[in-house]
Formats: sequence, C-alpha cells, structure tokens
Amino acid sequence: MTFLSASRACIASLIAAFMAVPVAHGFGVGLQPTTIEMAAEPGTRQRHVINIANVGQGKTVSLTLGLADWTLDRNGQIELAPPGERAESASDWARFSPAFVTLEPGESQQVIVDIIVPAQLERPGDHRFALLASTLLPDSRAGQSGLWRKFQIASLFYLTAAPAVSSPAVRDARFSLTSQGNQVINLMIENTGNAHARLEGNVLIEGKGKRVSIPISNLVVLDGTVREFEAPVTAPLPANPQVTVSFENIFAPQSAEGAMPVKTYSAPLTVTNARLALQDAAPVLEQE
Repeated sequence: MTFLSASRACIASLIAAFMAVPVAHGFGVGLQPTTIEMAAEPGTRQRHVINIANVGQGKTVSLTLGLADWTLDRNGQIELAPPGERAESASDWARFSPAFVTLEPGESQQVIVDIIVPAQLERPGDHRFALLASTLLPDSRAGQSGLWRKFQIASLFYLTAAPAVSSPAVRDARFSLTSQGNQVINLMIENTGNAHARLEGNVLIEGKGKRVSIPISNLVVLDGTVREFEAPVTAPLPANPQVTVSFENIFAPQSAEGAMPVKTYSAPLTVTNARLALQDAAPVLEQE
C-alpha cells in the first residue's frame, strides 16, 4: 500500500512537472471509471477499484501512479495541484496500490483506492482528489525526433459531506463566433452551492423560422464557481431569436431523488462579435 505521507515530495515534484501539460486522453491508456461521486460520511472507510488498461497497438507502457488536487477553470479545463494544497483537498484521505504498473498491449490491471474520511470535518460540501497515471513517451510531432513528452490520465473523485447543496443557475446565453469562424452558443452558469452540479438538458432557439435545438449532457459546474460553456450551433438561426435553456441537475445531494430541475432561463438571444445567419433573411445581417 502506498501512503501519501511517505511520498508527498515525489508526487509534488511530479505534479509540478506536469502543471503545463493537459490531462491526456488517447495515448494508449484507458482508466475506468473516470469519475467517482460518493458520500463522505465522517469516520467511514470505502474502497474503490480503478481499472487501468493498455489499449494501444503494439507498445508496452510503464506508468507511475500518484494523487493530486484538482479543480476546473472557468472554461471547464482541469487544473492540477500537489496533494493537500487546495482547501477542498481530500488527498490526505486516500491510499492506493500499486504505485507503478507495466502493461503489455491489451493488458489491464486493477488499482485499489482506500478512502478514510476523518471523524471530524472542517466543512461540509465537496472535497476532491484525483488518481493520476503518468508516463513518458517519445514525441511523435513533426520536428521533435529524439524528444520525450509527459502524458497523464486521471480518475476524478468527488466526496460530498452533508449538509450539501448544489445550486446551479444559468446567468446568460449569447451567440457568437469562435476564432475559427464557428457559430456557438455561450452559456454562463453559476453554482452558489457547496456541492458540484452535473447538468443535462437542452438549449432551444425559437423565432420566425425553423427552431434550433442543442442537447447538452454531463456539464459539471463546481461548487462556488462560475462556468462558461460553449456549444456548437450547426444550423441557421430563426429571425428574432429567443433562447430557452432547460437543465436538470442530476447531482443534487439535497434531494432524496438525487436530481432537481434548474430554473429555466429564457431571453432574447444576444449576439456578440458575430455575423448572425438568420433563416429567411438575405443578406446576412451585421449585429453589434
């Protein structure tokens, strides 16, 4: 069994080396499950099994396992920190084994994660940590012969201590163009609760012409944060567009059912920095 107290310096240096490297997907390693949501009852112990597999073709992969703190930035990108650094850290609660694995192509192995919740918690709501699998691989990018790159993949743990409330609300919805010229809807969502929200729902744009429906799933908004989310719009918009955003929060610890509807957001669609392609309108209208 690997104890965090005995390896903190090693893991901290590992995280520092990877701070500028995004969590990678598709370098030949699969980690399941990628997300674990659990209740954090003081004084309890839980064990979870993470399956790590080499799904690449023809290469043996050696991996180092470690713990990290994590959060999401305003755009939903994962940010890592050394274990125990963040206020919501649960890294000290976790132990795991093994610390190193070597996998032949097609081979998999189980990683055991033991979590002991302290008998006394300083605060309710969400606590978090990540189990990381990291490796060095030759850089296959053009002009990078002889260089190596660091890759990592993570299972993200959410531990929620009562009393916990997830309280998401849509604050704004706007139409714009990306730097590549793609049409998108930009949503701004705030969660004023002390537990994360996981949203499923739909963005509906109606007006004069064919309405546009955009499904959205698995949208996470961490506790006490504002999330900006971008969804592609692949159809022309109706004239005089009105946007309606309907979500269900499928992680609502304050509800016995575990899910709650989110107050519907509805307003005329605001257009920023874009040429608005309207149905039944010619030529394309320039909007401010």
